[in-house]
Amino acid sequence: MGQEYPFHILEVDQGRERLVLSERAIWQKLQDEVRDQFIAELEEGSRVTGKVTSIRGFGAFVNLGKAEGLVHISELSWARVKGPEEVVSVGQELEVQVLKVDPESKRISLSLKRTLPEPWESVPERYNVGEIVDGTVTRLADFGAFVRLEDWVEGLVHISELSPRQVKNPSECVYVNQQVRVMILDIDPEKRRISLSYKKAFGM
Repeated sequence: MGQEYPFHILEVDQGRERLVLSERAIWQKLQDEVRDQFIAELEEGSRVTGKVTSIRGFGAFVNLGKAEGLVHISELSWARVKGPEEVVSVGQELEVQVLKVDPESKRISLSLKRTLPEPWESVPERYNVGEIVDGTVTRLADFGAFVRLEDWVEGLVHISELSPRQVKNPSECVYVNQQVRVMILDIDPEKRRISLSYKKAFGM
């Protein structure tokens, strides 16, 4: 008795001399104000910590304390992933980088991979044209086979570099998860591409 509490007036019924009040509405308004202030002060490029609250096919939502942001699946890892669950799990704490803040839509775009070293920065130092290396076939396409050389780096064996004979489909020569030996034909750091040859690794 005698204590004061903030309420939000939802409805005024003058005929019945009645007020419809809501404590929940005022607290929601206060929470929204705190969130908006947090978003307004959030700087693009800064690093923040948060906890994964939910995972969708397109990415993972991260609670930053006063607001929630999204790490799109393309920003989870430098490697190609089929789903966010390959990289993160609900409840996991992360350090992420703020990519973009939209105060109007209240959306925060985050990146996990940009808090990690960019693998391609040192690729030209670790690999040389003409070098023969081992890798794993990750997927097949009509035009060739993709081969993972390490966790973050993939190269392409064009279909014309699979065999000395004419090949209609890469599956005639290799299969997914196969361990293969390939020769490096070209390295393009700007486009992040490595051209490989399966046949030349065996002198074909």
